[in-house]
Amino acid sequence: TITLNVVYPPLVALQLGTSLRPQNIKEGDDVYFECNIKANPKEHKITWHHNGVVVTQNMSSGVIFSTQSLVLQGVTRYNSGSYTCSAVNARGDTTSLPVVLRVQYAPVCKNEEPSIVGTSLEEMLRV
Repeated sequence: TITLNVVYPPLVALQLGTSLRPQNIKEGDDVYFECNIKANPKEHKITWHHNGVVVTQNMSSGVIFSTQSLVLQGVTRYNSGSYTCSAVNARGDTTSLPVVLRVQYAPVCKNEEPSIVGTSLEEMLRV
């Protein structure tokens, strides 16, 4: 019997957690992403990106890495955007296609500075 060992760079696919409904994610919800990786040899590093910036684990802020998952606890509107995961092995580095997270939030009244408009006496003014 001959065993053939085929080595290849990671095949990477990112998805939002299967129990989540992407169109119904609201501020305060917990969200997770799953980075599905097939690689030979096995990947030795996984990196997460949000809008092109590396995501770092910060348990006190609710950003948690778990094996091939990224958990975001109590999301806010600022967590919205494009997420990718990358995997590296001895054969190469592969990045997933992006998954877009849209976090719904309540409207916010914007407090703008009042604008001052001047006119001459008896001149028509349109605001």
